Amino acid sequence: MPDIAQLAYGEENGIHSLIRESFDTYISQYYSSEGINEFYRITTPEAIRERLNSGHIIYYSSTGGKPAGIIEVRNNNHIVLLFVSNEAKGTGVGKSLLNYVTDKLAKEGVQQLTVNSSPNSVGFCKSRGK
Repeated sequence: MPDIAQLAYGEENGIHSLIRESFDTYISQYYSSEGINEFYRITTPEAIRERLNSGHIIYYSSTGGKPAGIIEVRNNNHIVLLFVSNEAKGTGVGKSLLNYVTDKLAKEGVQQLTVNSSPNSVGFCKSRGK
C-alpha cells in the first residue's frame, strides 16, 4: 500500500515530472499539438502552485520515497488530474488515490465527484463508478 499525503508547496517539481512522463507515454497521442501544448502549460510547477493557491488540493502517493501517483481535486467535487508513474502502472496506486479522495470527501459530506477523463482512462473511471 503506497503512502498518501497532501502535496506541500515546494513539491511541485516532483509531481510535474511524473505527470509529464505519464502524459507523454499514455495520453498525448489522443491530443493535437495545440492540446498537448495547453496540457504542458497547465501542468508546469508554476501552474500547479497557482492552483494550490486557489484552493485545489493535490494528494500524492509514494513508494520508497519516490512519487508514484497524484490526484488533484477542485472545489471538493471534481477530479482535475489523476496520474500514475510509468513504474507504478498496474500496482493499484491509481485506485488507492481515488479511494482515498472518495473516502475523505464522503466524510466531509460530498456525495458525488466528477471527472473529465482522457480516452484511455474511461474504463478505469467507469469501473470505479466515476
